[in-house]
Amino acid sequence: MAYDVFLVTVPEDFDMAKLVARRLRSLKFTVRFNQKQTEDDIFDAKDARDAGKSGNMLILWSENSVKNDWVRAAAAVGNSRDGMLVHAGIDKTIPYTPYRKSKRFPLEGFTSRKMPEGFYKLVEELAERTGRSDLRAWMKLGSKDDEAREAWLDAHPDDPLAIAERQKREKALGIKPEPAKEAAEAATKAETTLRNGNGEPAPRSTTGVSAAVARASANARTAATTVVEPDQDPVYGNWTIAAICAAIAAIFLFSLVVRSQPVERLSAEMPATGNARTVIAACPAGTVPRSMVEFMEPGPVDIGMGHGPIIDDTTPPESE
Repeated sequence: MAYDVFLVTVPEDFDMAKLVARRLRSLKFTVRFNQKQTEDDIFDAKDARDAGKSGNMLILWSENSVKNDWVRAAAAVGNSRDGMLVHAGIDKTIPYTPYRKSKRFPLEGFTSRKMPEGFYKLVEELAERTGRSDLRAWMKLGSKDDEAREAWLDAHPDDPLAIAERQKREKALGIKPEPAKEAAEAATKAETTLRNGNGEPAPRSTTGVSAAVARASANARTAATTVVEPDQDPVYGNWTIAAICAAIAAIFLFSLVVRSQPVERLSAEMPATGNARTVIAACPAGTVPRSMVEFMEPGPVDIGMGHGPIIDDTTPPESE
């Protein structure tokens, strides 16, 4: 995110820093203020990245900040860019070189109910740097100066204050806001590269990035799909449907015929190798089934069917 102001301070001066940040944000300046900063923090890569994305760096000089290493490092980064630093003093402390002779906006006596002249001039400096004007007049308006506020907003339609007021009214009326500038530019860039299935440029859109993405996926599906008219459908034509219905009817009739035939039940007297009770009842102890006897009788030796004589091993042998 880009910031209008990168606020540089120390934890000991957070009360004043919070007040300054709140006032600037009420004027729709975007402010980067890390309230989780501690005395032992160092100016790390994230701080440097956020500073690089900021248009201005506001340093709140005080007897505490002039001795802080984080403030020194931040000031050095801001000083490396021409016209980035903005100096403000919250007490009589004079910063070290090379900032000793820099212009400082005095903020002594700044409270939630009182804004010193130095803060008005600080806001005017930031407004000039960001392309805004007449913010002093806006800050002088009271809460009951409705007509004057409307006149100011009408005179500055492109100011962030006027834009925020329009968005507030549109939201109350249920009107969806227009896409952000960055999103609109990204959508325009995406539209120049998208192509539909026929190779023609994709139609222009005014609904932002989400519409461009949806259109891209729709084009991908359209390119791989061929639309067939109902009277030209090669699969589901009238003859095919009739054939399918006839096959279903034939299967149904066949099932009725099969179910109407009597089922031959197996007799319990039929031999079955798996029915142990039947085998035991038909073959008392000491006997074997006839089929087994026929199989075990001696057969022709030349064809390998002989198995030798049957030996009765159920009777104990007589003693000699």
